[in-house]
Amino acid sequence: MSDSAGEITATKPAHHGRPLALAALKEGLAPEKRALAEDLRALFGALDVSVRRYAVRRHLDASSVTRYLSGERVPPWEFVAGLISDVREVSAPLTPDAEAALHETHRTALKTNRRSSEIQALQDELAGADEETRRIKARQRALEEALVDRERHLRESVSRCRHLEVQIDVEQSAHRADIALWEGEYEQLRGECDDLSQEVLFLQEALAVARAELIAAEGQCHQLEADLDAMSRLEGRGEGVSSLMAALEAANNTASVAELVQVVGDLEARTQQAMARELVSAASRSRRVEEVAALLSGLQEAGLPAHADTAIPALVMTRPVAETAALAGALHRAGFEDGVAALLRASVELHSPCDLIGLCLGLHRDQLPELAESLLAAAFVVRTVADVVAIAVWAAGTEAEPSTVTALGPAVGRRSAQELVELSIALRAAGRHRHADTLPAAVAERRDARAVVNVIECFTDRGLATEADRIFSVAQEQSVPHVLALVRALVQGRHSEAAFQVVEQAVARWSAQGIADMITDLYNTDHFPQAAQALMSALYSPEISTRQLLHQVDEVSPGVEAVVEMVAETGSPERAAHLLTRLENGGLPLLAEVVFQQTLTHKPTGHTGQFLGVLARSGAAVMSETGLYERACAASGPDMAPLLLALATARQDKAVGSVALGCVRTHDLSDLVVLFRQLHKLDHPIQPRGAEVVDQIVGIVVQNWLMENQASLVVALAQAGLTHDSALLTQRAAASQPKFRSLLKSEQTKHAQRVLSRTFWKKGSHGPTALSS
Repeated sequence: MSDSAGEITATKPAHHGRPLALAALKEGLAPEKRALAEDLRALFGALDVSVRRYAVRRHLDASSVTRYLSGERVPPWEFVAGLISDVREVSAPLTPDAEAALHETHRTALKTNRRSSEIQALQDELAGADEETRRIKARQRALEEALVDRERHLRESVSRCRHLEVQIDVEQSAHRADIALWEGEYEQLRGECDDLSQEVLFLQEALAVARAELIAAEGQCHQLEADLDAMSRLEGRGEGVSSLMAALEAANNTASVAELVQVVGDLEARTQQAMARELVSAASRSRRVEEVAALLSGLQEAGLPAHADTAIPALVMTRPVAETAALAGALHRAGFEDGVAALLRASVELHSPCDLIGLCLGLHRDQLPELAESLLAAAFVVRTVADVVAIAVWAAGTEAEPSTVTALGPAVGRRSAQELVELSIALRAAGRHRHADTLPAAVAERRDARAVVNVIECFTDRGLATEADRIFSVAQEQSVPHVLALVRALVQGRHSEAAFQVVEQAVARWSAQGIADMITDLYNTDHFPQAAQALMSALYSPEISTRQLLHQVDEVSPGVEAVVEMVAETGSPERAAHLLTRLENGGLPLLAEVVFQQTLTHKPTGHTGQFLGVLARSGAAVMSETGLYERACAASGPDMAPLLLALATARQDKAVGSVALGCVRTHDLSDLVVLFRQLHKLDHPIQPRGAEVVDQIVGIVVQNWLMENQASLVVALAQAGLTHDSALLTQRAAASQPKFRSLLKSEQTKHAQRVLSRTFWKKGSHGPTALSS
């Protein structure tokens, strides 16, 4: 006979009626059928009823029941399950192990009949499908209830909105009359303001005309006085010149440079600026380059630079390019740098691309390549894209070509993104690939991060992916602040994937200090995903010391603990588990505990279950049975509810047992009651796991607590409204301890008043009062 039958036989009650008459087992039965029949007969004997009565009770044919019990036919599992249920009502139930053994015996017997075996397999599948259907329906009901609740809230919100709209209309109507009155007053005042404004404008115009007339009259007076003074001086010198202009022309032709400077100073002192400028311009156009350079330098030294600046544009327009280059060199050697700058500026504005290259070649021959490069840089900034390309083409094969390549760098920082795209296309179309190749590096080095992202977007939009990739690559090789700004700009531009690449490249190239700066900067600017990515990538880098990196992160606000909490909070369960594992392996158990507590406290049960599952598969120390047991012993019992539910969700039954054992052995009865309540309160509504955890805890209580304590816990659970848990504990304790029920009854009634007790008949109780009356 199998184990299940043996257990039932041991609890079989004594017969009080006539003995049961079961047909003897037939000879020649297959061993599997015989074993099943013996188990069924043992179970049936515990019922103490006849076959006919049982058949009527179960609405079966008596002959069919007889054949089932005699081994002639293998019954369906429904018959066996019903028999087990009937036995449970009259005697001790089968243990789970005995029921499982009986189920296996039934399956073995079915295999002797292939058709029956296939039918049973299909029935099992049907039962599983039915269970899944009921679970889905339960979930559907929960979702429907949630939908109804949200729709109700929506209707309430819409109703409140409509009520507020009505109130707003009422308020607007109440104030409409006041508004109309105020608008009338406002229109009147505005008309008055307009009239006054017109009068003010008229008076201002009249005043401006009067001032202009006064200035013109005074100017004419001063001019006439100056002309008279000049004519008087010339007549006194005996030069025989009849006019001031003739005297100036003579001075230009015969006077030395020093004398010209003196004359210009005299004219400036006598408010003859126009004549002074004309004298300087005439001398600049007609005299040799060396004299012009000396004149302009002399004017600078004499404090008359305005006349030099005025003469330079006319000089650039009238003199050959070679002379302009020689003049720039002479001014540079004379130390008149402002004059050189004005000369180059005028050349950029007035010369053609071809003449600009000629001027550059002259500067190179005069050993002034830096001036040539400054000229080209200025031209590349202000001239059109077509002129820039023309300059590059004219410079091809000349001594100025390297300068044109170098001068493109400063221009990149001043041009718009769209112009840079057009410039790159035009340079390549003109065959100036060397110039076009310098643009990506110049963009990355000379523009801020947001502008770099803008340029990359423009290149990409025009289909120039290669240039965009080059700019992006060079930008990642810049300084730490520049790269951090690039990451922030990419995130703001919604280029998260590109930001991810920048962070990965930075972690691969930078030192631990640079990575720590990046992590704290991204954290403090609320770029949490990128900060978390930088930390995780660095932790997996074999070249970065985990302890050193986190120590440097901790030296800057907000500190390493806040960063670790953020990574655990914002990431997936897998990332949090990997972070904890790396911290454990790096010898940082306190930070690993931060990750564990952050996930356990702030994440849903399903998320935490996946987190614990990954930790268990990776062999993390925090998931060892000893570690979990000690954690449960050290913590408050109710605090273990989230951990127990998460472990159950992750199917970590042994881990659940370790935590439950720690709770049972170290915490008192009240803690366990609160723990049970927390398990039900925090349990998932659609995929509950609390019943599984409670079942394990109950089993451990039965194994480890004295019967008296078990009975007290049963009573406490019932008083706390946890009747199902109380009944489960009663059933499990009574199954393993025959005296438990009587002990439990005593515990339940020990505080009840007994009619025959002395306390009941004491004076003042309800008993004696009734008798005395």
